[in-house]
Amino acid sequence: MSIPDRIILTLYTVLMAVVAIILIIWSLGIVSPDTLADFAATIPGSWEYAVAGVILLLVSIRLLIAGLGGIGSNTLTLGNEKDGKIHVSQSAMEDYVAEFTNDVFGVHNAKAVVKMVDNMLSVRINASIEPGINIPDITDEIKRTVKKNIMLVVAVEVREVEVYFKHIKAKA
Repeated sequence: MSIPDRIILTLYTVLMAVVAIILIIWSLGIVSPDTLADFAATIPGSWEYAVAGVILLLVSIRLLIAGLGGIGSNTLTLGNEKDGKIHVSQSAMEDYVAEFTNDVFGVHNAKAVVKMVDNMLSVRINASIEPGINIPDITDEIKRTVKKNIMLVVAVEVREVEVYFKHIKAKA
């Protein structure tokens, strides 16, 4: 689930918590039914409530689609054979890339994002590096390793490999 979807889900959850609290207060008799009836009587003819209802409906549909996995692809279709298609989980590819990137000397905490673009893979790696490591050399080594291993395992060409070092690990 993407960051915007998580933000929407958080706001929606807070809204549902408020509705739950109102239901609890109403069912325990803390707020009288007459107060709720008076509030409900103000809803007809008020366009603000209609807009709020449409927004809630759209958010609900968005969360339903995101929850069912309809937004974004979580599998990579690697080829069409005569007997069927070949699919690999996107998270499996990301874990695989991160695993052998962490095996490169001086690289730690690598995480990868893999996307299929025009039947080629694009890979972004976020990692930490030890001090004293030559960044251009290690970046070239990572790119060569990623391209070689992906070609050997899934036989798909890698379009690009982006490497971001977000932290230079302090000596322990």
